[in-house]
Amino acid sequence: MIGTPSAFDPETSDRIFTIGANDNATAIVGSRLVSLARRHGLSGMRFAFRSIDPMRLTGQLEAGDLDVALISKDAVPNGMPAQPLLEERFMMAQRKDHPRGSRPPTMREYARLQHVIVSGGGGGFRGFVDDILAKNGLTRRVAVSVQHYSVVPLLLQSTDLVCTLPQRFLSRYHDVLQSLRLPFDTTPFTLYATWHARFDRDRGHQWLRQQLEECARG
Repeated sequence: MIGTPSAFDPETSDRIFTIGANDNATAIVGSRLVSLARRHGLSGMRFAFRSIDPMRLTGQLEAGDLDVALISKDAVPNGMPAQPLLEERFMMAQRKDHPRGSRPPTMREYARLQHVIVSGGGGGFRGFVDDILAKNGLTRRVAVSVQHYSVVPLLLQSTDLVCTLPQRFLSRYHDVLQSLRLPFDTTPFTLYATWHARFDRDRGHQWLRQQLEECARG
């Protein structure tokens, strides 16, 4: 964008911001963004949250179809600006009163359990945990693959399945699910915001990025 950035007043703006994010990022960061805007009386502003198609992400950011995408560092398109928002750690989740008991699992017990996996692209039965197990000569059985985090608590509550999930996500279900320490170390997951460089000096876009950063800290 060339020239002087146009003025932006969030109190009078009727701008629509479109944010690409999965349901977990939308629930954690997106819900706080909407709450912040409503709390400050920014009723003219609107937000659209859309799922991300990795194959189309670069084009969507270039065209302005997405203002910002909330994704992992590895998924940031080459050359796109990005900023870290929050860091997540993983835990194993099971229903309360699970027959295996409430102790953290050993590596071998973890591998023997029946698992649910969240596959962002849909239909996948393998994740980063399987690579960790393979290095220790173990494999696990993933019985169910879902595309959305929000489905997992319902599955876990009604079965003896388990799932490895982000700690912040699990904190919302502490009344029905039990979170347990994993029997192996995992690299923390960092959520990033990414956008097209032509919006760097856009006042409204700058405001949006600042609010996302604040909401992630919340």
